[in-house]
Amino acid sequence: MNSTRPPWANRGEGRFFTRIEVTTMLNGAMLALPLHVVTGTRDGPTLGVITNVHGDEFLPTTVIRQLIGELDPARMRGRLAVVSVANPLATANFGRQTPEQHGRTDLHEVFPGNANGNTTQRIAATITSRLLEHVDAFVDFHSGGSGGRLQARVDYNSKAPAPVKRKSLEFSRAFGAPFVHENDLTGTASHYLNGKGIATANPEVGGAYLGPDDTAHYFRQCLTGLRNLMAALGMLPGYRIVRPKKQLLFNQKGRRELRPAHSGYLVSHYQRPQDLGKLIRKGTRLGETVDIYSYRVLEEIRAPFDGYLFFSRYSGVVGAGTQAFALAEAATSEWLR
Repeated sequence: MNSTRPPWANRGEGRFFTRIEVTTMLNGAMLALPLHVVTGTRDGPTLGVITNVHGDEFLPTTVIRQLIGELDPARMRGRLAVVSVANPLATANFGRQTPEQHGRTDLHEVFPGNANGNTTQRIAATITSRLLEHVDAFVDFHSGGSGGRLQARVDYNSKAPAPVKRKSLEFSRAFGAPFVHENDLTGTASHYLNGKGIATANPEVGGAYLGPDDTAHYFRQCLTGLRNLMAALGMLPGYRIVRPKKQLLFNQKGRRELRPAHSGYLVSHYQRPQDLGKLIRKGTRLGETVDIYSYRVLEEIRAPFDGYLFFSRYSGVVGAGTQAFALAEAATSEWLR
């Protein structure tokens, strides 16, 4: 994209790691972003990836470690470039947003950033200039945070120009998740790149502290998805894309997030990855919120229409307004084969 190539793009085949400086911090240390690069022996596209845009979403970066370790540059085309912890300050705080006093603090909403802005905007500007401007395709990888989130979908940008929107849909489908969601990604790195004609995918897979079995399930799904995307770009010759027999496509108008009106203990009736994709009939009870003090049932959470469950969470303490379940309306969703 950019005629001024960064130093990592001029290196030969093999693996490379560096830290990209952003700004100094009050503790006297330098805020820097980790950049991993794997370059194949043959020419090909550059796939850019960022993870930990939200600091408590750490599953994808553990998958990146596995992927980088297994890639063979001798059999690879092009280049994989990954900022594996996009927001180190949020990650250190184990929170979604940058812990700073002023300005917009959600890195997911401030791209392409501002080199003279607050810390969050400076992080975005650094990622933009040192990574985004030099990629041919892009993945903004997310997962559930500290809550027990069960999910497996890929978002693409509803605000993208029509040609790149079509490319992004196909690129997102190649990941192989069972759900593909047309979402408003305004302010994100993907939205910025879509404006430059670059196809992007935003996976939302798994969560934190899901237990060994479910974590392993989503880890495999993430790893397969990244291999699929590289194969779709021609970066892994001979690799066959693994895709489900069908995928559910839905948009913002067809989704409904169900959030408890009361804080308390959520009793979830859908706590397995295998529950996702089930057709939930209107009126079905998905869970209930219990007052942890009086033990009284405060509310029942029921399906507002016939829809496919694409997000659920474990039983546990929740705050009022926390996303508990999400459905894709059956009448407006489409199964893609």
